[in-house]
Amino acid sequence: MTPNLLLLALLSALAAPGNPPPSDRRPLDRVAVIVNGDVITLSELTERAGAEYWRAMDMPAGPAREQARVKALRSAYDLVLAERLVEAEVKNLGIDVSDAQLDAAVDDVKKRNNLSDDMLKQALAAEGLTIAAYRARLRKDFENHLLISGKIQNRVKVTDDDVKGYYQSHLSEFAGDEQVRIRLILLQVPAGARPEEEARVKATGETLLARLAAGEDFSDLAKQVSQGPGAASGGDLGWVKKGTMPIDLERVAFALAPGQNSGLVRAKTGWIVLKAEDKRSAKAPPVEDVKDRIREKLGNQQAEVYRKQYIDELKREAVIEIKIPELQPGTAG
Repeated sequence: MTPNLLLLALLSALAAPGNPPPSDRRPLDRVAVIVNGDVITLSELTERAGAEYWRAMDMPAGPAREQARVKALRSAYDLVLAERLVEAEVKNLGIDVSDAQLDAAVDDVKKRNNLSDDMLKQALAAEGLTIAAYRARLRKDFENHLLISGKIQNRVKVTDDDVKGYYQSHLSEFAGDEQVRIRLILLQVPAGARPEEEARVKATGETLLARLAAGEDFSDLAKQVSQGPGAASGGDLGWVKKGTMPIDLERVAFALAPGQNSGLVRAKTGWIVLKAEDKRSAKAPPVEDVKDRIREKLGNQQAEVYRKQYIDELKREAVIEIKIPELQPGTAG
């Protein structure tokens, strides 16, 4: 069993529907679907739909609410139907997970999530689940995984050309963030300052630019006059990524060449001068460094396509009797 499946199984258990709604809000239970003689009830669908269904029911009465309710039921139906069909195939093929395999799966979940036995019990109890119920759910997920993996694993093929093609068309996905190492001098302008005060601070800034142009050290001047962050260390803000500064300052900072000073920039708190100490480009690593990650991603994408195809095959072969109008083809949703 893959680590991702184990983690998903744990999250699935912890994301189980919480307390049911008051009984006066629950719809009258009835048979919703019969699949190969197996009954799926309306209450099963509303429970699986969970919050999506009850958000729909909280909407004002009318077409929009009915459309949202039907959509929630259909989504739940697709999930429950797929589960029932896969579970039936598991039973027909005699696929079974041993207690030893299940113990190893639970241990792996605990290890990867840094959970002790007590912590796992507490997390499950908070969602109304016992260890026994969780193990039963995990066993079912494990068996379903074995079935589907066996059906599709020989169909998943990712070639070296696939990997290279994905890399070339998704370079930005692998590139790091462009960064600039910035120093800053801030000359504060008090909120609500009068025009003459604004002009005085700006004039101080222009004098500061002249001193920098004459060769004075930015760091020394920042220690002397800056009223902004990092003043004691020469205005050093360290390495800054795009998206972490106010947009007006970011445009200026990333336009500077290493060693270049900006002009005066009016910011919310006052007049600012920036210096770019150094820059790091957003360069993608060689394909060799990321090929395994790409291969796994493409393999997972193919597997999902083939999984859906296999489920569709099971649906076509099944005898399905829909008993409620919400699930009939053509119903708005």
